[in-house]
Amino acid sequence: MRIRFVVLVCFILGTSVTCKPDKKNHKSKKEVTEKDFEVFTTGISEFSGLCQGKTADTFLAISDKRGIFEINKEGNILRKLPLSENIDFEAITINPVNNDIYLADEGNMRIFKLSEDERSLLPVTEIHIIGGVVNKGLEGVAYGNGVLYIVNQESPSILIKYELNSGKETDRIAINYVQQLSDIFYDNNDNSLWICDSKLKKVFHTDLNGIVIDYQSIDYVKKAEAILVDRQAGIIWIGCDQTGFLYKINLKI
Repeated sequence: MRIRFVVLVCFILGTSVTCKPDKKNHKSKKEVTEKDFEVFTTGISEFSGLCQGKTADTFLAISDKRGIFEINKEGNILRKLPLSENIDFEAITINPVNNDIYLADEGNMRIFKLSEDERSLLPVTEIHIIGGVVNKGLEGVAYGNGVLYIVNQESPSILIKYELNSGKETDRIAINYVQQLSDIFYDNNDNSLWICDSKLKKVFHTDLNGIVIDYQSIDYVKKAEAILVDRQAGIIWIGCDQTGFLYKINLKI
């Protein structure tokens, strides 16, 4: 089912040379008087992760408790993957070269790889967070050039780089401009990252160290917990945990 919205929205675009967006450093303000976006009903409860599917016309969407779904770009469920393990999934990503799929499990603070037959999980690494808070742990994972970019939601909000070949963490970076870090996406167009904040209702475009390049507001999404950016098409795809909606948003930055 498709729902169309046409609203008046003002996007504030900014750049910063530090990790924290600073209104004083904004290059410009861009008012969008006829901002339109499309919303698709998926029927996926607790929609918390999104990545490209194994074909160009599909996505893989993840639910906290219900598993992994293949959907089309109108939010229709094509199939449920056969994995039956009941794990607290919060994020999903794919290696576009070999179609390896990686998942973030918040409950056990682990990263898994999905088996080739899509029926079982292969452990990759466990993430230890000193002073971590229950239910505010791993919220995002993104694959890029042999590295998994992993984010911890709160207390602390951090970006972790994990090198698959060596099986080692290479960096941990504090992300101090977010309130509720909810997902991450690797952009191979310019070797950059996109970070979603469900509380601030913003999408941040950053370098590989989480330093902000620019950001775009998504005030109309109730609880954005999944992100995929298609720079070629000029689209941000957002999954909403609260409603199960899939948003197709014009990229303005």
